[in-house]
Amino acid sequence: MTGGAAAGPAGSGQGAFGRLWASTAVSALGDGVRLTALPLLALSLTTDPLLISLVTVANWLPLLLSPLAGVWADLADRRALLIGVDLMRAAAVLVLTLTVVTGVVSLPVVCAVAAVLGLGETVHIVASQSYLPMVVDTSRLAAANGRLHVAQLIFRDSAGQPLGSLAFVAGAGLPFLIDGVSFLFGVALLVTLPRSPGPSAGPAGPGAGPRWRTMILDGVRLLRTDRLLATLAGMLGALNFCMAVTGTLEVLYVVRWLGLPEAAFGVFLAVGALGGIAGGLLNARLADRFGTFPAALGGMVLMGVAMVLTGLVHHAVVAAAGFALMALGAAVYQALTVSFRQATTPPDQLGRLNGVYRLVGTGTIPLGALAGGALAKAVEVNVPYTAAGAVVLLLFALVARPVVRMGTAQERRAGAPDAPAEAAS
Repeated sequence: MTGGAAAGPAGSGQGAFGRLWASTAVSALGDGVRLTALPLLALSLTTDPLLISLVTVANWLPLLLSPLAGVWADLADRRALLIGVDLMRAAAVLVLTLTVVTGVVSLPVVCAVAAVLGLGETVHIVASQSYLPMVVDTSRLAAANGRLHVAQLIFRDSAGQPLGSLAFVAGAGLPFLIDGVSFLFGVALLVTLPRSPGPSAGPAGPGAGPRWRTMILDGVRLLRTDRLLATLAGMLGALNFCMAVTGTLEVLYVVRWLGLPEAAFGVFLAVGALGGIAGGLLNARLADRFGTFPAALGGMVLMGVAMVLTGLVHHAVVAAAGFALMALGAAVYQALTVSFRQATTPPDQLGRLNGVYRLVGTGTIPLGALAGGALAKAVEVNVPYTAAGAVVLLLFALVARPVVRMGTAQERRAGAPDAPAEAAS
């Protein structure tokens, strides 16, 4: 990895990292507005839980293309890739705004836009993870990741989601206009960042086209030959399946099960996001005190217990606390496992490994969303929360001992990651 921003993550107001952080923050604000408004828009078109879950499925289905996104990130100018993806997402969400304002919006239109946004996010996450080491010194990488994650939680979850509810009540097209403009502001900041170096000759050699299939298989090999990373990818897949089961039902859970008004939906999610912020700030201390993998697995247990509690207790305050604990556990688990993966993967192969890892670890999300919608249609909307929590706790019982054993052995061989602080899928 190369060194980069003189200011480093400590100088988030100046230098290349400061502009990258600002771009992340402004785009995250728009994302939070949209993420709250999109299910509310779907709810205004249908009350069928299965049909509403299709919006989540459409948004996450492009995750199946993660290996291609990983290879692209290893081959492309990563800054240009980030700019192009954000321009595409701005165009998609502004088209949605137009359909809402003109009254021609429909559930298929919402699903189509969600799919385009999901494709953009799939490419953007892999590319941004690969670009960050070019603007931040290696010794500050973990701190920079943590600050980017906290920016997401503050601007997307704590600020953007309540704003999304209020904006949707004011006018159904307003939150999507805000999101589109936020992408454009983000692009204006990205263009000031340094270009990433051109890719080295691909596997086919100088002058030949890149062998995408070969590079994807290389990512598969990297994951398959590392038993711990392969196990973590499978665990992430199971956890994301359970999170998708509950996540796709959040709007129905809050509005129908708890009986809260639509305007309270974003506020409710923002309270939950406070747990994620706490997890993003505390994970390094927990790892120092208990060890990377014991702390990560503790976050996993917290997620499971919170899901069960949220499903069993019919009370708004208890449910908000459950959402906060779910987010806290998820932030701790993901922060520590992602930092471990980054620290133990060769930088020039990180894109293709991340692509395959994300396919295994997040490709289950559309299935989880469908399962949550189908289950909620057959029973009360709270039941999937209890079921998902039970699965998470069972998974912990099956994998905790071997993961701690393998993780401890590998950390001793390679050296533990330095102050891990990122939470990302």
